[in-house]
Amino acid sequence: MSSRPSRRRPSPRRRPAPAQPREGIGEILQLSVGEPAHGGACVARDENGRVVFVRHAAPGEVVRARVTAVQKKLAWADAIVVVEASDDRVESVWPQAGPGGVGGGELAHLTPGAQRDWKSRVIAGQLRRVGGEALAEAVDALGGVCVAPAPGDEDPGDPLTGRRSRIDVVIDADGRAGMHEFRGRRVIALEDMPLAVPAIRELGLFDEDTPWRRLWKPGDRVRAVAPSGGEPVVLIGEDTYAADGVRIDTDVLRWNVPVGSDVESYYVRPSGFWQTHVRGAEVLANAVLAAAFGADEAGAGRAVMELYSGAGLFSVPLARAVGESGRVVTLEGDEGAVRDAGENLAAFDWVDAFAGNVDREGVVDLSGQLGAVPDVVVADPPRAGAGAEVCEAIAATGAPRVVLVSCDPAAGARDLRALTEAGYELESLQAWDLFPHTHHVEMVSVLRR
Repeated sequence: MSSRPSRRRPSPRRRPAPAQPREGIGEILQLSVGEPAHGGACVARDENGRVVFVRHAAPGEVVRARVTAVQKKLAWADAIVVVEASDDRVESVWPQAGPGGVGGGELAHLTPGAQRDWKSRVIAGQLRRVGGEALAEAVDALGGVCVAPAPGDEDPGDPLTGRRSRIDVVIDADGRAGMHEFRGRRVIALEDMPLAVPAIRELGLFDEDTPWRRLWKPGDRVRAVAPSGGEPVVLIGEDTYAADGVRIDTDVLRWNVPVGSDVESYYVRPSGFWQTHVRGAEVLANAVLAAAFGADEAGAGRAVMELYSGAGLFSVPLARAVGESGRVVTLEGDEGAVRDAGENLAAFDWVDAFAGNVDREGVVDLSGQLGAVPDVVVADPPRAGAGAEVCEAIAATGAPRVVLVSCDPAAGARDLRALTEAGYELESLQAWDLFPHTHHVEMVSVLRR
C-alpha cells in the first residue's frame, strides 16, 4: 500500500535564519528552581523575571547556573553549583552527561523515584496545557498520572544502570567512540556507558587502546546491540561484527519477549528500531494486548487495524489473540520494518502488513483492506505524534476502541485531545519509565466511543 504521489510546488525562497544572540551566554545566575518542564529542564526566573530553563537541577533547589542559550525573553542554563540541594539529589550515575557534557542522561543526578515523579508531573502538566482542561479533568478522575517502573526496576536503591540494549555513538577525530555534546556539534569521547547492558559495556568500545579502532574511522556512526536472543553485535557503516570483531553476515537479530503466558520471538534487522530497555518490549506488548481486548480470549474473531506497526511487536500478540476467525491489517512507513513484520507474521494467514504513509489516505485505504469497522485501532506514532489528520481519520473508521501509545507527553496530549474532540472518551492512561536517567517516558492510553 502506498499513498498517491502528490504534485510538488516550488517552495518560496527562504531567508537565512537570524543568528542566535550571544549576549548573556556564559553568564552565571543564582536561581530558585521550580517545576520540571517538558524536555528535561526545570523552570526558574532570574532577577528580571525572565524564564530560564535549568538542566541538571531539581525542583526546590537553589543553584548557580551558567547560561548556555538565549532567545528573546527566554534563556537556558546548566546548574553548575548547588547552593541548596534537594533530598532527591544523588551522585550522578553518568557524570559525562552532566553540565557541559553529552545529551541522554539529564536526570542521572536524581533518585529513580524522583525521576518517575518528575515525569508524572510533566505528563500531568502537558495534559492540562496542551490537552486542555477537559482532558486533564478526565485523567484526574481516573486517579491522575503515576509513572511506573519497568519490571525489575522497583527497588528504590537500584541505580538503574545497565538497562539499554542498544547504543549509538560517533567516532571523534582521534578515533575514539563518543557522543555529541548536548545541542552541539563537538564529539565528546566517552569513558564508559553506564546505562548500557553489561554485554555492551564488555565490548570495550570506550577503552583507550580498544581493538575496534582498526575497524572504524573518524566520523563513523557505530551501533552496538545486545538482543535478548543472542550475542551482541556491532554495526560500523554497512558492516556487522561479532563481539570478537570478526565481520559476520546476519540479516536479523532475535528478540524474545514474554507476552501473557507465552514467549514470542521476533526477528529484526540490526539497524531496525526496537525498544531499548531490556524489558521495554515486554511492558508495552502486554499493555497493548490487555488494552485492546481485556480478558483472555476476548479478542477471538475481532477485526484490528494497527498504525505505525514497526516490526510487529504488537501485531504478533494481536494476531494470536484474534485467531483464524479474526482479521488484522497493519500500516507502517518504513519498508524495512514492514519486511521484518512480514517474517514475524508469516504464520498468521489472517494478517496483512502494508507499507505506506500513515496519513488520512493511508488510514482510509487500510480500512478498506480490513473490509469492516475495526473493533479496535492501535496506533504507536513516532515522537511527533499522530497529528490531528490521522486522529480524525481514526475516528472516521467508526472504531469503538482506540489504543494510543505515546513516547512524548506533549504529542500524546495533542493526540488525546484530537481523539476526545472527535467523539472518544478516555478510559485509562498508564505510563512507564522505560528510559531511566532521561526525560523520556512511554504512555498507553485507551479511548472508547
